Amino acid sequence: MSLWLIAIEAPDRKAKIAGPVLSNEMRLEWVKLIKHLSERRPGLKVKIPKHKLDDPLKHGFRKSIGLHINHKHYRLTLPNGSCVHVEETKDHYIVHIDGTDPAVSPVRHLRCDAPGVWTAMCAGIGLTAGVLAGLGNEKQRTFSTIAGVLVGLAIGILTGKWGKK
Repeated sequence: MSLWLIAIEAPDRKAKIAGPVLSNEMRLEWVKLIKHLSERRPGLKVKIPKHKLDDPLKHGFRKSIGLHINHKHYRLTLPNGSCVHVEETKDHYIVHIDGTDPAVSPVRHLRCDAPGVWTAMCAGIGLTAGVLAGLGNEKQRTFSTIAGVLVGLAIGILTGKWGKK
């Protein structure tokens, strides 16, 4: 019986799906949590009170970065090239599996695990290309800039994994 799951945050909505609750005395082991999450699809998030787990750095995790810049982030590369991503808040760890570890393939990680960042990056590259293309011709500057952004957005959306987590 799986007694250690506190709550699962559904990635496609803000509501939490309640799971079985730990008693105050029970602690969770990283190995068991990683095994449990590895059997699920990437992106499924589990929120666990910090007092239920040891410091991730004591278990082979490395410091990392993530979208929430006000949180501490840790990652552990798995044998298949995916990784466990831990966000540390004041009171909780939010843990999920990323399909691709950014240390293994940063581009694939952005495309598959952070498609919003990937699309914004492509749009920025398109904007830059459009501005540069319009430098030589003042009449075409606005058109080039807009076209660059639209092309960048299209490339980002078409090559990212939107909604397929």
